[in-house]
Amino acid sequence: MPIAAGDALPDVSGTVMSDSGPGPANLRELVGDKKTVIFGVPGAFTPTCTNDHLPTFAVGKDQLDAAGIEQTICMSTNDIFVLQAWNAAHGAEHITMLADGSGDVTRALDVGLDLGGIGLGFRCTRFAMLVEGGVVKAFQTEENPGACALTSAAAILEHA
Repeated sequence: MPIAAGDALPDVSGTVMSDSGPGPANLRELVGDKKTVIFGVPGAFTPTCTNDHLPTFAVGKDQLDAAGIEQTICMSTNDIFVLQAWNAAHGAEHITMLADGSGDVTRALDVGLDLGGIGLGFRCTRFAMLVEGGVVKAFQTEENPGACALTSAAAILEHA
């Protein structure tokens, strides 16, 4: 069963980029006590993720700040270099990219998606969650990974 409101974030690590290069980042520690939005995408540079999902968080920074969101994290099963290039292409350096190349975070959250039929393999489904103090306050996912109605910045801000 996927992570849900009231659940604590799992003790699992992905990869982030720092000044010294890529390195592990524990999800709980990365979020800490900050009011955080975490959104997941099936793949950087794919149509819906690139044209519809990431842009809502890239241009929605002021609204996120006004709602008291202290950090925004985007996760995907892509590697950190792909995520960093994708983020830079959108001018969204305020978004922390969390790479989950091994799928450990995706599995721990139980948000996996098998896109092997179209050659993309195991991926993270499209989701957005609001986390406060390491506990999920709201979790939304799309039934259709090609849609971005429930998981946009505006949609998750309705729960802030």
